Amino acid sequence: MKNSRFAISLLAVFLLLWLPASLFSQRGQADATRLSEPHYQAQLPPPVNSYPVRYWDKGYFITYTIDDASPSRPAAILYDRDGRIAREVTVSFKDADSVAIADVAVSRSGNVVVAGGTESRAGAIANFIASIGDDGRVRQVIRTTPFTPAYICAAEDGTVWAYGHDRDENGKRVEGSLRLRQYSFVKGQISAVLDASVLNSPGWRLSHGQYPGEMDLRCTSNKVGVLNGASSEWVEFDIASNKLKISKIEPLPPIDQMRITGFALTESGEVFISLHDRASQPPRSGLFHLKFDESGLGKWVSVKDTVGPFRRGAKVGQLLGTDGTDLIYTRDFDGRAYWSKFTK
Repeated sequence: MKNSRFAISLLAVFLLLWLPASLFSQRGQADATRLSEPHYQAQLPPPVNSYPVRYWDKGYFITYTIDDASPSRPAAILYDRDGRIAREVTVSFKDADSVAIADVAVSRSGNVVVAGGTESRAGAIANFIASIGDDGRVRQVIRTTPFTPAYICAAEDGTVWAYGHDRDENGKRVEGSLRLRQYSFVKGQISAVLDASVLNSPGWRLSHGQYPGEMDLRCTSNKVGVLNGASSEWVEFDIASNKLKISKIEPLPPIDQMRITGFALTESGEVFISLHDRASQPPRSGLFHLKFDESGLGKWVSVKDTVGPFRRGAKVGQLLGTDGTDLIYTRDFDGRAYWSKFTK
């Protein structure tokens, strides 16, 4: 019995040590996905503490602050593919003592939307989704209270999809209230999907995951996708058929060993992430493609020749997003971004 327990313990330790390496080396697995040599590159602004959230979507490099927004300072700055400032967004409300930004998104036609919350001098909290005009200021507002949007994406029909939860009268999160909701600036809320009662994993208890990037939301012209790395699930809503599908994904190693650093949902429905393997020495990074086996289980499979020392020689240090048929990524900390095609 002692020998049996010792063998089981030894196997458990072996698996913990082997799992991060096996994910990056893909022992016994092969992926036909390839990343072409960059056909375009641009100098984007390097990471700064004042605008910590950064990703590429629908033709823009979106950066924004999660601190209180100020009427005298842009809450978000959008850059074009040449690294030039294309839009500056200022968010303020007449009766709000403070404004906090939760997420910023842009549609393919260039409509910018912002989600967040306000607090009055009396301490009253209200949540909103706002449309931003050409002057960079709030044009239209949807009051979403008690729903608190954590992530948003802008659809081409003018509606906004939001993922979040409800708050009670004391401002506390209502357990089991997670929803994926669709809003219109004319009609308000249109629909709500993603019933929390079918989401049993503890990974759904945090609207933003355990760290930035563990959860994310994106829209294409025909799909809305939610990635939850904490629960190891991919949620996909087909807009045309009005159908929701929840797929399980093989769990990643614990967050002290490996983290998601970037996410992209392409127009064709392909899902990619960049991973940072913190357990290996030196730390490594690479690009991974979501593939499903015959049973429907999702697996992260490394894209050939993209794994290397984290931002010190890897072909992909951090995935920023997608632009048409391109994946956009950085290699180092200098803000230089690269555009590459992917083939399957």
